Amino acid sequence: MQPQNPNVGINLDLIDQVVERIPEWTWHSVKQHLVTAIVDNMPTTVIERLTGNKANDHRAQEILDDFYAPPDRNNDLIVDSFRILGEEQTLHALDALQLDKITQPINETEQ
Repeated sequence: MQPQNPNVGINLDLIDQVVERIPEWTWHSVKQHLVTAIVDNMPTTVIERLTGNKANDHRAQEILDDFYAPPDRNNDLIVDSFRILGEEQTLHALDALQLDKITQPINETEQ
């Protein structure tokens, strides 16, 4: 038996393009939005395995927020969103955030 490739059916080039197009200062919003969507789409059996209680959506959200918090997990979030939500739903969710309209914060040390 050959090991399964977890990325089968996922367009890795598209993921790279999506990650490159997300402005660095918007990742917090992206993570909040996508993690909420992932938890909302989780079967209760997954929530129960994750939290010990099938009705503990809030705790599942906290766990995933912590998991995806480091910047080196940005790509993982998009991959997981494509797997769980699908490409189209992930792209629609990102489009709905209107990331291009979020202005970059001014660093106080540059003033």
